[in-house]
Amino acid sequence: MALLSDADRQTVSNRLAGITHSVTLLFFTQTFGAPESVLAAQQILTEVASLNDRIAIEEVNFILEKERAAAFGIADIPAIALLRDGVDTRVRFLGAPSGYEFMSLVDAAALAGGDDSGLSPASKALLAEHVTAPTEIMVFVTPTCPHCPRAVTLAHRMALENPHITATCVEATEFLDLSRQYRVTGVPKTVVNNAVEILGALPEDAFIRAALGLPEP
Repeated sequence: MALLSDADRQTVSNRLAGITHSVTLLFFTQTFGAPESVLAAQQILTEVASLNDRIAIEEVNFILEKERAAAFGIADIPAIALLRDGVDTRVRFLGAPSGYEFMSLVDAAALAGGDDSGLSPASKALLAEHVTAPTEIMVFVTPTCPHCPRAVTLAHRMALENPHITATCVEATEFLDLSRQYRVTGVPKTVVNNAVEILGALPEDAFIRAALGLPEP
């Protein structure tokens, strides 16, 4: 059964219409003993893939294919990694992208299928200058937060722009141990390299400067 109404399916289809590359939704799952959120994530991915023939789902068994999961830095399920023409975009989701995060997944697929991160020239220049080593960005979210997708999509744009960045959307209520580890008491909360913390959804320039530890201009 479709998760979206006909009108919503058309809206999402329009958002994905500009895709020019093949997009693979690499879905990390397992056959037995999987959390309930795995089924929810699978339904969501199936819905998105049904709306554009350039989008495909590839399942990876988290238990049987540990080396492949490790190669993508996947330590739990459900998890999603997006590929463009078979190449890792370093865009990740940890947890089912439900609620408001459904559109974060749609936007991520649209970005992965395009040719540009969509960041401003100034933002691109900052990333090129200041990000020259592996950088991990985690954005903690909840499905009921209307402000979280802005932070998630900015982090994903950063990953698509700079090959050193990996950006993961983390569903905070699904992964409580991670939320406690990073002292998540409100969302969106962005953590960069386990050191820099950003609270709330900021405009692009402010978000990128904060993520890079740069002062306001």
